[in-house]
Amino acid sequence: MKHLITGVAGFVGSNLARKLLNAGHQVTGIDNMACGYFSNIKDLINHKSGFHYEKSDIIDYKGDGGSFDSVWHFGARGELYYCRDNIGEAIDVNVKGTLNMLKVAKESLAKHFYFADTSAEYDSFDDEQYYPTAEWMSPNTITPMGYYAITKMAASQFVRSFGLSNDMGTTLFRYTNIYGPEMNLSRSIPPVIGSFTKRLFNDEVCTIYGDGSKRRDFLHIDDLSDLHMAALERRQDKKDSQTFNGGSGENHSIHEVWDVVYHACLEYYPKCSGRILYKEDQPNEAQITLANIDKAKEHLDWEPKISFDEGVGKTITNLWERHCAGKNK
Repeated sequence: MKHLITGVAGFVGSNLARKLLNAGHQVTGIDNMACGYFSNIKDLINHKSGFHYEKSDIIDYKGDGGSFDSVWHFGARGELYYCRDNIGEAIDVNVKGTLNMLKVAKESLAKHFYFADTSAEYDSFDDEQYYPTAEWMSPNTITPMGYYAITKMAASQFVRSFGLSNDMGTTLFRYTNIYGPEMNLSRSIPPVIGSFTKRLFNDEVCTIYGDGSKRRDFLHIDDLSDLHMAALERRQDKKDSQTFNGGSGENHSIHEVWDVVYHACLEYYPKCSGRILYKEDQPNEAQITLANIDKAKEHLDWEPKISFDEGVGKTITNLWERHCAGKNK
């Protein structure tokens, strides 16, 4: 099949592109490189037949004039702090960009639209939220509340409505904390596993926002890519709209994450000091993420295979080999 992926040079998009190409599909990928990196798709451009890349913005992309069997829409501004401080741009990219890609999907005769939603839709400023969170639990009167989550919720509602109005199936994924090789470490506040690893290997102080008790549901990128492929297999010809949580169904405190990452890093760099600096918690951050993944298990016959300790070990090995090989022990 022919697939269009937005945000193809990002962490999630590049991994899906590689998975689809290895399965014999054709992929057209677009990315404006605001959050993506050419290094993530360099191997695809140079060595993968069936892959075409175009530098373009989701807000004004017009399509390539051909048809696609499906559109995978990952392009977005996903940093909570960035959306909080740049709400106008967040609306433009996350909402208006999604509306444009829905139009492209319709004009390219796509049968299905796959949308990267977020578990931040469950984040609440109210203590009444219950865990684990199931797909039906948002939106409601107490969630979502954060600016990023609101833009994704608005976009997801447009996806559902547009799909049902235009005889196009839609599948929405609410991701928790996705981690693994190639994750974006260039953000001002990188994903926590990558941030700890990078700082430990560079002999820098690691930052923990809050007291370390926040709990997060982590899903390895390989398990997420398997979820995407399961949805493609079981949902491509469906004309309804369904939402699935993309998480592991278990969570870990930031202190627990620190402990696993630190001891895994010691195997490669015994001199890392393990210094920690506690800073004030980021505003409007959820204290807990924990996904109920029963629906994905039942409807997509999918469940995670990579344990947290194994996934962290694989990630740290990759980061060491890519960035620190030859570093003096």
